[in-house]
Amino acid sequence: MRRCCAEARRSDNERTASWFAWAILLVTMVLVLTSVARDATGRVLDVSGQCSVATIMMPVPVTLEGGIQLDTPGELTLLKFGIESELDFTATVWDAALHMNSAINMAGLERVIVDFSAPLGPIAMKLELWNAVPFETVTDVDHFTNWVTIPPGDLMFVKTRLTTSVEISSVTFENLFMLEDVTFPNPYADFGPLQYSVQSQSFHAGDILTISFEPYPGVSVRSVTNFCADSGSRPVKGYSASGRVDAEESLCDYCCWDEALSITGLQYCGIPFWLSLKIDPVADDVLRLSGGGSFSALGDLELSGSFSLFPFLIGGYSFSFTWCDAISASVSLTKDFELTSMSFRGSFDIPFGAMTGRLTSSGSFDETLEATSLSFNVSATQGTFSGGVGVNVTQQSGDLRLSSVSGNLGMTLTPVRATFSILFARTGLRQASLDVGVTF
Repeated sequence: MRRCCAEARRSDNERTASWFAWAILLVTMVLVLTSVARDATGRVLDVSGQCSVATIMMPVPVTLEGGIQLDTPGELTLLKFGIESELDFTATVWDAALHMNSAINMAGLERVIVDFSAPLGPIAMKLELWNAVPFETVTDVDHFTNWVTIPPGDLMFVKTRLTTSVEISSVTFENLFMLEDVTFPNPYADFGPLQYSVQSQSFHAGDILTISFEPYPGVSVRSVTNFCADSGSRPVKGYSASGRVDAEESLCDYCCWDEALSITGLQYCGIPFWLSLKIDPVADDVLRLSGGGSFSALGDLELSGSFSLFPFLIGGYSFSFTWCDAISASVSLTKDFELTSMSFRGSFDIPFGAMTGRLTSSGSFDETLEATSLSFNVSATQGTFSGGVGVNVTQQSGDLRLSSVSGNLGMTLTPVRATFSILFARTGLRQASLDVGVTF
């Protein structure tokens, strides 16, 4: 009986949090629209956004008579389909904007994200309400990664994010307050329990305060203070944002905090460098001071390095250069100037007659100068049509092998656009997709 009463009270609390968040959004919208209505003469409602439908196709492994599933790919096979529709909508009235992002797929509704932003005098405010269906990642009988809803599969209130920012005497203050369900399933990982309902939710509060200013032209100071939060993300299906609440502590119970202070744009004898100080009272290293610098030795050749003072460590060095804005390369070295890795990237225009073409290539090498990956991409555009082909080669079992070949074709006839893409791996077709959208 006590357990049932506790679960009932918890359910009521979660519903109260959801309704409270929606009430804040509605009241804020009414107040802002009322305050700006006086200056609205001659202005109209502006609506923009896009709606798209994406179809994903993947081959199913060949199965012989008797249910024997082959490991080798077949030329003729069945296709597994996935269909997802997404709507991204923004309505702007004067200086206020209401934005909604939602998606639905073959498993049902994914998410409904609503945010409202508007200035209140010198303060810019943005209120977000996240509602989503709990998903998890599984491996099906055909050895494919798949996403399924977690019963009962209801649309649930997940989090509220309130961002406020103001600039006072060239000092910018930005505060992010979050009320978040810290136990909501990660859609890109396996979830152990067989169901997730409102009784399973656990809401914590957190806050991130960012202060930035320039004490001197070219020198930037940035302070980030986390209160029961960090800069990571806690995503829902198909949507994420920087900033998440601590899963163990909450502002409502106990305030844990950490501070990161960084200074960039400093110079000594013409050599620019930066410093960063992190304070975390509960970490093994309460104070951690690090820094780095770089200088140009010969033209576009640049040497950079990093270090830590508490504790004292040399992070290593890197060389980088750019030639004619077309080729760039970098070399990473240890603190003893031993090679650890190399990489390059090049981009060139190709004359295709009436079409505009471009070739892009990149590669990476290990400490023995053996290639670990190579990629080549060719793209071309002409008016409403575009297309491209990409080839990737990676090191597998000590040898360079073809890992993937991809292609894409696109057509844009405003306001309609369509894109078809296909991906072949070493073992055959991996995925094909058709994306059709309308921009308004």
